[in-house]
Amino acid sequence: MRITGPELDDLAHQAAADALVAIIGKLGQFRGESRFTTWAYKFVMFEVSVKVGRHFWRHPDVPLDAEDWERLPERFGFDPEQEAEWRDLLAALHRAVAEKLTARQRRIFVAIVLNNVPLDALVIELASNRNAIYQALFDARRKLRAALAAAGYIDEDGWRRS
Repeated sequence: MRITGPELDDLAHQAAADALVAIIGKLGQFRGESRFTTWAYKFVMFEVSVKVGRHFWRHPDVPLDAEDWERLPERFGFDPEQEAEWRDLLAALHRAVAEKLTARQRRIFVAIVLNNVPLDALVIELASNRNAIYQALFDARRKLRAALAAAGYIDEDGWRRS
């Protein structure tokens, strides 16, 4: 999450306090159809994701639209021999991202895959919701997989060809 030390503690305390306020405010709506803790967890998870997302956009490490294709092999842990094999595939992927994706899909794919932007931070920045981001990313990956398969880099099922 790129948050550590006292900053992480402060964020956790803020999220816990806000979740407690939300739980107390909605206590009358608890119907007992599930365990109380299960019901309460959703408030905690929501508050944590909101706090992390807001924190990320107050202190961004990476601009949303920056593309760092050179770091991608390193992020996947390829050793130098593998990196040489994957350069061609990554170049094809880069072309497919530029040519096959819509502007929104490209922005979401680059933010999440290349820049490792937290999903909840992206949701806030794009004024969207998790499901819409997931769907856009799913559609982008499907288009990219089809483009790489059509170019002969991977099989139809997504496995890399030898």
